[in-house]
Amino acid sequence: MTVEKPLKITLLGVKQSKPGNKFIFMGETENCSECRLRGACLKLEKNRVYEVANVKDTVHACDVFAQGVQTVEIFEPSYLVTTGAKLAVEGATVTFSHRDCDLIDCPHHFHHCCPNYLKNGEKLTIIKISDEVVECEQGYKLKLIEVDRNMKPAHDE
Repeated sequence: MTVEKPLKITLLGVKQSKPGNKFIFMGETENCSECRLRGACLKLEKNRVYEVANVKDTVHACDVFAQGVQTVEIFEPSYLVTTGAKLAVEGATVTFSHRDCDLIDCPHHFHHCCPNYLKNGEKLTIIKISDEVVECEQGYKLKLIEVDRNMKPAHDE
């Protein structure tokens, strides 16, 4: 299942501005408050992962990035997360919740079970189910799934 991702335009540090690079937008810094370009930089959602699709050549001065910033086209990539094996159905919408687990040395903990870039209650659409086996020391029967955030606004009925 291939999904076209909507592109956003923003400014990003020259060193980070390479197609395929991913970054987490951390929000505004003290140096941003007086910048004339701040509107172009700060329209992203804080604590979200973005991937660079295209880079423009022009470099702008920036008080945060020493080598300046470039205009980039970005999109929100798909995420790999774990879900209960019985819920892993391609095309299904699931509600994300951080797994109740305190094993922070587990290779899946921060990246797949409790990522800080997804919030409890977010609706996710399952794009693909991985064949990778998830070994869970807590005994959960988990599947690794590729998901997109459901960006459709909720409708009141």
